[in-house]
Amino acid sequence: MRIRIARLKRVAASAALRPVLVIWGFGYLLVDIFVYLMGRMPLGVSTIASIPLFILGVTYTLLLERLQHRIRHHQGVQRWGVLGLALMLATAVHALFDLYYFKWLAISLVPDWQRWALDVTPERIFTVGLLYLWTFCLALTLLWAAGVGNEAERSASRAELLEAEKQRAEAAALRLQLNPHFLFNALNSISSLVVLDRKSEAEEMIDRLADFLRASLESDPTADVPLSQELDMIEAYLAIELSRFGERLEVRIDVDDAASAALVPNFILQPLVENAVKHGVASCRGAATVAVNARVSGPELILTVLNTGTRLDSPGRTAASRGTGIGLANTRQRLAVRYGGAATLDTHHTATGFVAEIRLPNRQSSARSAPTMERAVA
Repeated sequence: MRIRIARLKRVAASAALRPVLVIWGFGYLLVDIFVYLMGRMPLGVSTIASIPLFILGVTYTLLLERLQHRIRHHQGVQRWGVLGLALMLATAVHALFDLYYFKWLAISLVPDWQRWALDVTPERIFTVGLLYLWTFCLALTLLWAAGVGNEAERSASRAELLEAEKQRAEAAALRLQLNPHFLFNALNSISSLVVLDRKSEAEEMIDRLADFLRASLESDPTADVPLSQELDMIEAYLAIELSRFGERLEVRIDVDDAASAALVPNFILQPLVENAVKHGVASCRGAATVAVNARVSGPELILTVLNTGTRLDSPGRTAASRGTGIGLANTRQRLAVRYGGAATLDTHHTATGFVAEIRLPNRQSSARSAPTMERAVA
């Protein structure tokens, strides 16, 4: 009993049930109007009398639709042969039931119908059968078309989902590309401090490196974070570089109050700051400055990373010494994946250094951080 109830619930929830009910209901309403115009029955009587036929027609159509779905992967001849045979059988059974059902009603309940209901001629059998065949074919065609449309929508949804997952994977891969030179230089500096017996400084640098790497690996590579959180990571990174360069490196971080709670892609600034240290401090003589600025301008958030210093190399230095630009390309690609054409990364040289500027939509996080006009890196 429970199994039957479950089957009935599945049928009731079927997407095919409603259109089938509409098709058969509309068909019997047309028949009701037709027989009324012929003077056989009052208006509405035929519809009421046809309720068993209506239920049978809906049931047969759902069974045919189910059969059509099950054999959809079979070869063409086999599929159409089986479906055609089932369709003809359903039509014959339904037509004969119609004819003899009304004949029984005429003999048992409504004698006035005997003048037409008892006349079961081959012509009438053919006409009734043709009408039911047309109704079954119409219903199955509409259900097939609806199924094709639904499958197309599902395919489009799957394609969108796969594209979104592809973009997330791409963003994650770009975000997790840590520069091996940074790790090598950090470990080399720690080794030098140990050799020079500056163990406390080496331990401090190890702790800073561990904090930076832990935060890097634990954070969601595709998430947007408040700018204040992004700057915490930048400060952790620059603290490591300060251990390497000491007084040769000066860090300045200046953030507008309105910009501190703006959402930015996780680790979007790190490659730019790393480039500024690598090409603006490591390759310069004397002291150099790395500055990170953030401000809101209308609908845009503007992030700027600049470095100053006197370079050790000449303008004719090799491509290897200039760097490959992987960090900039990585950042541009991440912005394109995340914002399309709504975000840009522009770079240019100045008389004393290099500037990288990101412009992206100003989207504020729900939890605003405390106002931060200027931050210092210990």
